[in-house]
Amino acid sequence: MWSSRLPTISILYQMTEESGTYQLIDFGNGRKLESLAGYVIDRPSPAADFDQPEDRRLWNDVDARFDGATKRWEFRRPWPKSLVIDCDGFIMPTRPTPFGHIGLFPEQADNWQWLRGQPKSYSDVASHEPHPKGLNLFGYTGASSMAMLSAGFEVAHVDAAKPNVDAAAKAAELNNWQDRPIRYLVDDAAKFVAREVRRERHYHTVVLDPPAYGHSPKQSRGSTKTWRLERDLWPLLDNVLRILDPSSDVSPRILFTGHTESIGPDEVIGFLKQSRLIDTSGLRIDASRSQLRTASGRELDAGFQVRCVFER
Repeated sequence: MWSSRLPTISILYQMTEESGTYQLIDFGNGRKLESLAGYVIDRPSPAADFDQPEDRRLWNDVDARFDGATKRWEFRRPWPKSLVIDCDGFIMPTRPTPFGHIGLFPEQADNWQWLRGQPKSYSDVASHEPHPKGLNLFGYTGASSMAMLSAGFEVAHVDAAKPNVDAAAKAAELNNWQDRPIRYLVDDAAKFVAREVRRERHYHTVVLDPPAYGHSPKQSRGSTKTWRLERDLWPLLDNVLRILDPSSDVSPRILFTGHTESIGPDEVIGFLKQSRLIDTSGLRIDASRSQLRTASGRELDAGFQVRCVFER
């Protein structure tokens, strides 16, 4: 269940077309109005079901609108091919997807900065080997991977959908990071981590943004394994704890983000605290809710995050 007692992290982007930034303009009636570097979109947002728009006039002049019933985008103005968002340390391309997404989740901005907090910058560690290792599971189009890559990590980006993995590679290319150490893996997250346990490979930072439901990539005979969050998360978390680097000079970390009501932060925190797979005596947990904020101060809920540091 969701926890109502968590502090919130409110994200406000100041919109300027020149810098390529994001802004939440308004929300209500189950939808949100957003600007992507001046390109205005209107799309569904279940978190806004019980709110009313602040200024209905703002909704009259949009460039693109996603219809949740037909699963189609309607364009008044074509989506700019080179539309990228400045994520403060790296840039991310945008694209309209058949699911109403845009290629990144702006509410994760504070988490990207947290991921970049260790090491300090790529230049600080670029000449040192080995690089700290970061693993991004259910990595989508790679914003968290880019955040870690910008901070000097050697990154493994894992997602079951090849278009998402290809998009992560494109993001690295747009940042001119083709020569930085990153692996792009079309794979089932749980199976990949289980193999890493057997290989005795370890990571300093592991990022998880699991969906409530999903499919693994097709196998040779065309079969797929179904992912269900309530059933499959706990054995995956067990294995994630097994691959945290026990010898790192820097404290290992886990970032878990969630967007459904089936499993909330209290369940994740309770599971991690009771684990016997790793020394939890120095476990420091920071759990909070994410919110996107309009320029007028209205806040739209955007899920939760649990940040764990296993201090040495």
